[in-house]
Amino acid sequence: MDLLRKYLHAYPELSGFEKNTSAFVISYLQKIGIKKVRHGFSMYSILAEIEGVETGKTLLFRCELDALPIQELNTFEHQSTTKGVSHKCGHDGHMAILLSLAEKLTTTPLPKGKVLLFFQSAEETGKGAQGAIESGVFDSYSVDYALSLHNFPQFPLGTILLKKGILTPTVESLNVKWVGKTSHAAEPSKGINPADAIARFITFISALHNEDKSSPDYFVTTPIHIQMGEKAYGTSAGYAEIGYTFRTWKSATFEEYKGIIEQEITKIAADEGLKFEVEWVESFKSNNNSETVIDELKQIAKSNLFEVFELENPFDFGEDFGLFTDTFCGAMFGLGAGKACYPLHNELYDFPDELIPIGCQMFYDFALKNG
Repeated sequence: MDLLRKYLHAYPELSGFEKNTSAFVISYLQKIGIKKVRHGFSMYSILAEIEGVETGKTLLFRCELDALPIQELNTFEHQSTTKGVSHKCGHDGHMAILLSLAEKLTTTPLPKGKVLLFFQSAEETGKGAQGAIESGVFDSYSVDYALSLHNFPQFPLGTILLKKGILTPTVESLNVKWVGKTSHAAEPSKGINPADAIARFITFISALHNEDKSSPDYFVTTPIHIQMGEKAYGTSAGYAEIGYTFRTWKSATFEEYKGIIEQEITKIAADEGLKFEVEWVESFKSNNNSETVIDELKQIAKSNLFEVFELENPFDFGEDFGLFTDTFCGAMFGLGAGKACYPLHNELYDFPDELIPIGCQMFYDFALKNG
């Protein structure tokens, strides 16, 4: 599996464009004898179905296909061959784990149960989980449990990272367009300049910002981009655009903040005489881990003599598997990628191959116990 992972690393593709990656995975699944392989239902996502010896529960295991728009700085043999694109989140390793699980399930079938292996497009943009679930591809199955994993640098290599409840926050980004009227810079009163609206909006959002993770009002507001008018110094601007990314722990809390923000945008626009357009993008629901599933994963890890690290606090990045934990009973757990491993999304990051058999064993043993 190390060579397979390195091959996937060398040929990365961006979210929603994983055509060749998907074709490679489909070919590999078919080569090892898996006959039920569905695709074409949502971008380049794939759903493979593997039956146990007897009927039982249905378990869904998910990994991601997409890479990131990051230029790799590594110079090893399996470095990215695509300029400006690389696997800097470890999705190449996550795919290798699920393909390893596929092999194990074909050579050592489960006594009972059904396993669905889901290779998902577009995790990084938050579109992949939503697209697949809305496609209805899972409607013909009664999924009892849904599991996923992620590697985490700066934790001891091979450690199993577990947390009950919220593992990752709800994250969503906002783009606001303000439309006024341009005028000569000598006569700004004859136009409608959005500068004051932008200033008011920034002040309002700054007042909502709270990075205290223990607070019920935890709400991180990150400015992303701002544009107003053009570099035409004789013209008073009549257009502006501003973007933010927001995050908080619970999806319901996030919806409350969205309502507050949209009300303020409407008020500012009315006061300033502006038209406006609001667009919410890249939505990631909170990963809310089942306590029962986490307890079972803890037992499985200990039975394999894997070190367990129980997290006190959630991570603060978004992960679209949260939509699965909203839909099914399930959990995401972590694999320590090593204290010396470069951080995720770093130009020098590379997935540790030592994690492939560990991740595979955790998934297989969960299926064995719950099939």
